[in-house]
Amino acid sequence: MSIIKTHQITLRGGLDCNIVLRPLRDDHLPYLYKWCADPEVLYWTEGGPADKELSYGPNTVHEIYGTVSQNALCFLIEVDGIPIGECWLQKMNLPDVKAMYLDGADVRRIDISIGEKAYWDRGIGTTCVRMLIDLAFSRENVDVLHCICEDYNVRSVRMWEKLGFSRVLAEPLPQHHKGRYRCHYRLTRQEFLGFRQTRIPL
Repeated sequence: MSIIKTHQITLRGGLDCNIVLRPLRDDHLPYLYKWCADPEVLYWTEGGPADKELSYGPNTVHEIYGTVSQNALCFLIEVDGIPIGECWLQKMNLPDVKAMYLDGADVRRIDISIGEKAYWDRGIGTTCVRMLIDLAFSRENVDVLHCICEDYNVRSVRMWEKLGFSRVLAEPLPQHHKGRYRCHYRLTRQEFLGFRQTRIPL
């Protein structure tokens, strides 16, 4: 039995390099094992307490991706044919967030991790998220994207704001956490359509 529930959608983009988002599947687990075992990668993706030794083993990887993929479109990120990370478009799974919207609204979240550190700070994450935004609103008929990051991750904060998201909530975090606030960002279908018409290509 497969661990990761896969799909048939492939996305392509990128200007300075060839970026492909391929359906995540069990064949890609060795990459996930590597990235999820790296404390430096998890420091930026997991939030929470300032644990610089955090590392996930295969069983935890199976649990994370096996669970998430049941209600998400999960992708392997390739740059010029090299696997460098993963991302997903997931049906919102947090009750407190779902309660912020009308019953029946299609609310989803985007999560992304660039596991190969040589590819950090090259704008690849922003391009991948833009591709997922287009997928959400243009093909999946999503009503709202609601994404979350902690304020210590300045790169993520800049990315959400650059892509047209608005900060709608900042929840204080305990003192032992890496960040001071857990920040919620929102982009509606109407905002996306307006932003797409006015944005200047990067």
